[in-house]
Amino acid sequence: MQAAALMTIYIVTAAVMQFGGFLISILVEHEWPAAGLMTFLILFMGAYGFAWPIAVRITEWLIRRAGYVVETEQSGVDKRRDIAYPKTSA
Repeated sequence: MQAAALMTIYIVTAAVMQFGGFLISILVEHEWPAAGLMTFLILFMGAYGFAWPIAVRITEWLIRRAGYVVETEQSGVDKRRDIAYPKTSA
């Protein structure tokens, strides 16, 4: 449930940031026509990277505000092979 909330908030956050980048690139294009496309591309690609930490913080805040505990562990921990478990003596 928390993962679905995070992905939904990420999509919304990325869309809002994309729209903001579009508006900024339109303003830049009116002043410097040659820089409009480059501004749009930089803001377009950057929005995906900046939207993720913002979405994580918003989601954690909403989960805690609802009275739940934020899940921080990955599922399938006992079957993961990238963690070195200490050997147990038999």
